[in-house]
Amino acid sequence: MDHEVSPSPAPPRAVKRLQTAQLRLAAVALMTMMLGTVLDVFFRYAFNKPLRISYDLVESMLVIYVFHGVSSVFLARRNIVIDVIDSLVSPRILRGLAVIADIVSVMCLLLFLWGMYEPAMQAYQYGDRKIELGVPLYVLWGFALAGLLGTLVCAIAAFFHITLRQLRRQP
Repeated sequence: MDHEVSPSPAPPRAVKRLQTAQLRLAAVALMTMMLGTVLDVFFRYAFNKPLRISYDLVESMLVIYVFHGVSSVFLARRNIVIDVIDSLVSPRILRGLAVIADIVSVMCLLLFLWGMYEPAMQAYQYGDRKIELGVPLYVLWGFALAGLLGTLVCAIAAFFHITLRQLRRQP
């Protein structure tokens, strides 16, 4: 059985714009990480003066890259899929499993948001900063929470505009 579980109808334009903005931000973060690493290695070997900020820079950009880059995965419904069962069950059961997977994904994202809120508030209250960059940690928490919130919006849009629409179309 070679049935597509999600044919990928277009999501609403606002959600697509959100996903595109997050993807571009993630791309800028990735480019910044690569440039910081290359410059650190270059200055270390050429002048014996490594960039002191490279570790903090890469760590900070990684937060932005991960939390903003994952929204594209959820919106396109391209999460990791183990398709061992696909050939053993009917397309109807596969559609039901896709619904369950989407609901579990949204619930996990909500759990992550809930779990991240208190440490973010503590970072704001305590005023902790990155050692070399001097950036307040709550700024990074803000990027992480905003990225996760955007990912949640994309996951919910994928559920309502792709999964449920597909269920209504097929018997």
